[in-house]
Amino acid sequence: MARRCRAVFGGLLGGAVVRRFPANSTRYVVGEHPATVGDAMPRPRRPPAPAVTPSAELGNEIRHWRELRGLSVAELAAAVGRDRRTISGAEDGRDRPSEALVNMIEARLASGGLILSYYDAVLAEVRRQRLNGRVLGGIAPDASDDDLSVFVDETVADGTVMAPGHRFEKTWTIRNEGAVEWRDRRLTRLGTPAGPGLITTPRFVPLPFTAPGAELTIAVSCVAPLVEGTTRAVFKMTDGEDRRYFYQPRYTVGLQVQVTVARDV
Repeated sequence: MARRCRAVFGGLLGGAVVRRFPANSTRYVVGEHPATVGDAMPRPRRPPAPAVTPSAELGNEIRHWRELRGLSVAELAAAVGRDRRTISGAEDGRDRPSEALVNMIEARLASGGLILSYYDAVLAEVRRQRLNGRVLGGIAPDASDDDLSVFVDETVADGTVMAPGHRFEKTWTIRNEGAVEWRDRRLTRLGTPAGPGLITTPRFVPLPFTAPGAELTIAVSCVAPLVEGTTRAVFKMTDGEDRRYFYQPRYTVGLQVQVTVARDV
């Protein structure tokens, strides 16, 4: 043991010792004092995440206003009665803060309501995912590759221009081209069935029994949004528990209605 110690450390007494360290190891120069366990070692903050989700956009906005007000994460956390990790999670887009916390952050940072608007977008996305999850979360147990549908006709062509709040009925005619009876099915809206800028429709419409080879006309009551612009609503055929049929890639579009709202119609 003594011989090995002299081989490693002996040069520190009689001269320089040349050692080869692994490329990823830590090197200390004699005379320097490395940080001890008790020293403060602040972790570098990650740059803002790309704002690809509402949660990321909210986090970036909170960070922007916190830095604009000259506050650290710890100082903002103390001001709203939360720990540092809660604020970091919100800013990084990992965690969704509660409404009460967002209101306290807004009161402290005074963003003029911008933080609250980003939070509203987060809640809208959560609700949209919840509604879509009921439709896209699974495939009907009796779905089959022998189940085929062919588009035949429609009313209210895509791109039809109409006045704000106009009430209309959209119909599609499709044909059961497969070998499977359509029984106890319904046409279900994807996403939110009502809201600012959206076409308002029922969440689903029951479908009558349709034998192979028969045609089916589906009618959906619609109300155009009050906001000018182009909007659409998409529907899929599902069972009573919102599990979808026609899961094959050629059926990714579904049935849709698309209109353009203009006040000078």
